[in-house]
Amino acid sequence: MKEVIKSIPSGFHHRKKRLNAFRFLRFAAVLIFFVFVYMNIYRHLMSVERNDEIGWVECFYWVLTTMSTLGYGDITFSGDDGRLFSMIVMFTGVFYLFIVLPFVFMEFLYKPFMEYQTGARVPRKFEGSDQKHLILTHYDTISHDLMDKLTQFGYPFILVVEHLKEALRLHDMQIPVMLGKLDDAKTFEDAGIKNCAMVVATDDDIRNVNIAFRARDAHPGCVISSTCNRETSEEILSLAGANHVVKVSKQMGAFLARRISCTDRSTHVIGSFDEVKIAEATIHGTPLVGQSLKDTNLREELGVNVVGMWERGHFQLPDPDVLLNNHTVLLLAGMDSHFEKYDQHFGKYSQNLAPVIIIGAGRVGREAAKSLEEMNVAYRIIETDEFKASKVKNSIVGDASNKAILERAGINNAPAVLITSHDDESNIYLTIYCRKLRPDAQIITRAFLHRNVEPLHRAGADFVMSQDHMGANTIFNLLNRAEILMITEGLDIFSQKTPKSLVGEKLRDSKIREKTGCSIVAIKGNGATVITPSPDHQFSEDGEIILIGDENAEKQFELKFC
Repeated sequence: MKEVIKSIPSGFHHRKKRLNAFRFLRFAAVLIFFVFVYMNIYRHLMSVERNDEIGWVECFYWVLTTMSTLGYGDITFSGDDGRLFSMIVMFTGVFYLFIVLPFVFMEFLYKPFMEYQTGARVPRKFEGSDQKHLILTHYDTISHDLMDKLTQFGYPFILVVEHLKEALRLHDMQIPVMLGKLDDAKTFEDAGIKNCAMVVATDDDIRNVNIAFRARDAHPGCVISSTCNRETSEEILSLAGANHVVKVSKQMGAFLARRISCTDRSTHVIGSFDEVKIAEATIHGTPLVGQSLKDTNLREELGVNVVGMWERGHFQLPDPDVLLNNHTVLLLAGMDSHFEKYDQHFGKYSQNLAPVIIIGAGRVGREAAKSLEEMNVAYRIIETDEFKASKVKNSIVGDASNKAILERAGINNAPAVLITSHDDESNIYLTIYCRKLRPDAQIITRAFLHRNVEPLHRAGADFVMSQDHMGANTIFNLLNRAEILMITEGLDIFSQKTPKSLVGEKLRDSKIREKTGCSIVAIKGNGATVITPSPDHQFSEDGEIILIGDENAEKQFELKFC
C-alpha cells in the first residue's frame, strides 16, 4: 500500500502529460476542421465573385495567409459577404496563434528542454573518492544530522534520491545527491557500493527492508545500517541483509530513563568503556553541598574522578574552586570498586522512592517504562490515548496539562518527570508547567528536532536529547572510528588510541585541554587503567585516552594530535 501511495505523484505527472497531449491533438483536429471548412467557403464565395472555377491550392493559400494574419493582399474579396468571411477567418487565426502555438511551444519544446537542462545538474553516478564513502538513501532529520557529522569529520557521502524535483532541491542546498531508483541494484552499483564504507537506510521499515535487500544484491560484502521503528521489523531487516538495526525509540527511552539520578544519592551508571564506568550522582542533602570541588577530596579518598558537573541542564568541566550546591549533579568516572566506596559514603542520605512520572505512552515512553522496571524504579504514565495507555502498566488516562491529572500521578512528590511527547511544542509547554509545579524535581525531556534542544533547556529541562541527533550519532559510531558515549545533546565521552604525537609525552606538557577543549577522563596503557592520572603521567604507545568534550572539541583533538 505504501508503494502505491508513493507512486501517485509520478503517476499523476505522467497522466498530466498524456492529458496535455490529448488537448493538443484536439486543438489540432479543430484547426484542421476550420481550415477545411474555410477552404470550401472561400471556394464558393470567390467562384461567385469571379464567375470562375477556383483551385484547391489557391483556397489553402488564402486561408493560410489570412489565419496567420500575414495578409499578402494579392487575393481579396470585393463584396461584403467575402469581407465578413475574411474577418471571421482572421479572428479564428488570431485565437489559434495566441493559444495553440504558445501551448505547443511550451509543452513540447521549451519545458522538455528546460527539464533536460536542470536534470543534467544532478549526477546519475558517483564519481568516487580516495576515501571510502557512505551511501545514504533517504533525507530526513536523522540523515541530515548524520550528514553534518560526516562533513565535520571529513567523511565523503552521497545521497541517492529517486525524484528529480527533490534531487534538484537538495542539490541547491549543497548536498551531494545522485538520481536513481532504490529498487534497482544498478543504482547502488552507480553509487559505488563496492567501495563504500556503509549503506544507511533511514526511511520507514518497509522501504528500509527493500533497500537492504537491493543493496545486498548489488554487493554481498557491504555494510548496511538501518533504522527500525517496529519491533517486528528488526528480524526482517536482518534477514533482508542489514548488518546493524538501530532502534532509535528504544535507545531514546533507555537513555531518558538512565538520566534519572535524583531518586537517591547513589551513583547511577550511564555507560562504560570496558572497566571504566561513567556515572551521575545527585548531591542534594549530602555533606558535599557547600564545599568547593577541591575540598571534597573525592579523588584522593574514594578514587572517583569528577569529569563534569550539571547545574539545571548546564554542563561545565570541573573547576577546583567551584562551589557545589543542592542542584549540582556530578558526572563521575571510576571503576565498580570506586563507586561502591562513593555509595557507602553518600548513598545513605535522603531517598525519594515516589513514582517517577512519564508523560506520553508512545514508543519512547514505553521503552523508558521498561528500563525503569529493570532498574526497579516505580513509575506512572500519563497518556491521553486509551489504546496506548492500555499497552503499559501504571497508566493514567488524561491530559498532562491538567493539574488534577498531574496531582493524581503524584507530581507533588515525584523525584523526576520524563516528557516523551512526539510534539516539541507540547514538550516545551509541559516542561514550563512541570517546572512551575515542582521547581526541585528533575525534568528530563525528549526533543524530536535538534533545533528545539536549547528552547527546552530554557523552558526548565535538566536534560534534553533529540531523537534525530541520537540516531545520527549511533549510526556514525558504527563506522568503528572510536567508541563514543553520549552524555547529552552535543556532549560525548569518547576513546582514542594514543596518537603518535603524544607517545612519551607527559600529561602536563600535552596541554590537551587548552588546545582542544577536551578533558581527560582516564588513560589506559602498560596493562593498567588510570582514572586520575597525575600531571607527570606519560602516554604509552599502545595506550588509549578517554576524553570528554563537545563535537567541536573532539574534532579539534583529531586535528591537533591525530
